[in-house]
This record gives sequence, structure tokens and C-alpha cells, in this order.
Amino acid sequence: MIRLAAIAAAVLLWALPAQAQTTDMPVMGSSAASSMEDQQVPADEKTVTSILSIGDAIGGGLGAGLARVTEPGGDYDVSIRFNEESGLARPEVYDWPVTVPKILAGNAYDVIVVMLGANDRQMIRSGDMRFDFGTPEWTAAYTSQAKLLLDQLVASKARVIWVAPPPMKDPEYDTAMRSIAALQRQLVEQRGMTYLDLRPQFTNPDGSYTDSFTDATGTVVRLRGRDGISFFKAGNNRMGELVLAAIVAGEAPADTPADARAGAPASEKTSRLDIPEVNKTDSEARPDAVPMFGQAVMDAEPYTVQPDGVTANAILLAAGDLGPEAALKTLRDIAPTGSGAERLFKLGSPEPAPAGRADDFAAPAP
Repeated sequence: MIRLAAIAAAVLLWALPAQAQTTDMPVMGSSAASSMEDQQVPADEKTVTSILSIGDAIGGGLGAGLARVTEPGGDYDVSIRFNEESGLARPEVYDWPVTVPKILAGNAYDVIVVMLGANDRQMIRSGDMRFDFGTPEWTAAYTSQAKLLLDQLVASKARVIWVAPPPMKDPEYDTAMRSIAALQRQLVEQRGMTYLDLRPQFTNPDGSYTDSFTDATGTVVRLRGRDGISFFKAGNNRMGELVLAAIVAGEAPADTPADARAGAPASEKTSRLDIPEVNKTDSEARPDAVPMFGQAVMDAEPYTVQPDGVTANAILLAAGDLGPEAALKTLRDIAPTGSGAERLFKLGSPEPAPAGRADDFAAPAP
């Protein structure tokens, strides 16, 4: 398990990138002194906030970032469920209103974070009908699907934070995301849930697109890939910190000063943006890593070993540079039932090697 990050790096090197991913990108506090500070809280009495993060490919990156920035303190337990091609416009591809109850069965979460919409700028199918994006019929169908998901989220009794799709570099794409965000906001806020728009944190002061930001030390940090869609780890961490700030703000007592609530996570304890590796792809950050599975070389030709059911990008998003236990937990969570990924991550049983390959030990000795 201690080499899981290396696994993710190696698989991404040689596997085909999934939708909305490009070869130039990786996938997507100090505390106040207190008179009580010397008193240690027993581990079995420590309150841990359970968080479920669900979404599309960008939402998966957000979940990974949130898991990373919450990992140091141990006050949060983050579970990530995502489908790279999912959204609300194509339930026949992936149906979140049907999937969420299965995720929640036997699990109780304090907070559910949702990010969907990046894949929703497309036609909606309803029986024999086809509704073009942006038409009144499309809006009605999208609203209906969103309400089904919101019903399931309400039934969970968890606090819901719905995160808007991020700004996009392409103007037409960005206009579509603004339209989807406005519709989502209306529906989410009607339910009394939190709708979190991170656009101001990922745009220039004039509202135009930017792929970087300047941190408190004056360092320019690259957040997003050249495609104008995807996020680097630094960008995922940045989203995670902003969502964590919203979670902390909701947990704080009503008489806590607003600036203290909003600023709590922007501390040395949770920030990972000052780590040089977060601005690199996994292959750049760990060029000499040797994986347990992933890329290998036989007869001077590279080949890949990857469990079916979890894509290379899913492995990278899930593992990233999380601690080994958190990464393995996420990989177990997202492994489809009956898949090779489930057999590997849950049962420890890898797929048999193809007949005749060097690691096919059933083959007769040469």
C-alpha cells in the first residue's frame, strides 16, 4: 500500500486518457492559543466529520483535493465516488439518482459534496424525444433529473454542499456552464442547501478565465491544464480548501466571527499548494517510481497491467498523493462490483496474466 501513489503515476503514463483529459495535464491553520491546548483529547472521543464527495471527472479531482487537505488533521473522513463521464443530462450513461441510494445504504455521512455539470452541455434523450441543449424542453428534463437527485440527498439527512461547475477557457463552453450553474443554484437553494460558486477564485478580477493564481507569498501557482478544462493537483487542492472552508463555516457556532470561519482552512496545516510536486504531472514528479502494477517493460517494449473497472484517470484521481490507507479506501469504494478492480483492491486477487506473457507462470518453461 505504501507504493500506491507510484501505482497511479505509472498507470497514467501508459494508459489512454479518459474524456476531458489531456496528455499535458495530470488528471484534473494555525489554531488560536487556548487554555485547553495542553489537554489531550482521547482518540476514541475525537469527533470525525464524515464526508461523501460525488461528481464527474472534475468532481473526482475536487474530492481528491478535499481528501488531501483534510488528511493532516484527521478530523475528516472523506469518501469519493465519481464517474468521469457522468452528469445529469445522460442518465442512460450514469444515473446518479439511482446510484446515490446504493452508496448511502448502510452509510451515514455528515456532509455530501456534489460537483456535476461539466458533461451536461449536450442533448437530453427522453424515450423517442431528443431535446437540444438550452431549449425549454431541455431545461424541463434537466430540472426533473436534478430534482430526483436532490430528493435522494434530502433523504440522506446530510448537509449538502453543491459546487458549481468551474469556469472554462472556451467562451461557448463557459457560457453553457454559467447557464447550467444558474439552473443548479435555483434548484439547490430552493431546498435550503448550500450552493458554492468557486468562479471568483478561478478567474481574473475582471471575470476572465485564468489557469493560475498568486498565493500569499507572491508565487504564481499553475492550477489548470492547457485544455482549459482539467485541473492540476494544485487546482484540486485549491478547490478542496475552498470547500473545506465552507464546511468549517457551517460547523462553527453562530457567534464565531465570519472572518474567522471563512479563514480557518487557509492555514499551514491544510495547504498543499506550496509543495512543488503538485504543479507537475505524476510522471514528472516521480520519474523513477517502480510500480507494483502499471507500466513495465518486456523485450524493450512497454506494456500495461491495469484492472478492468477502474480507468487510469480514476486511479490517479483516487490515489494522487494521498496516504496509502486513504488511497486504498477510495479505490475500494469506486471499484465496480464483479470487476477486476474489485478483485484486486478488495480481495487482493489480481487478474491472471495473458497466456504466454512473461508473468504467465502457467506457461511451460522455455
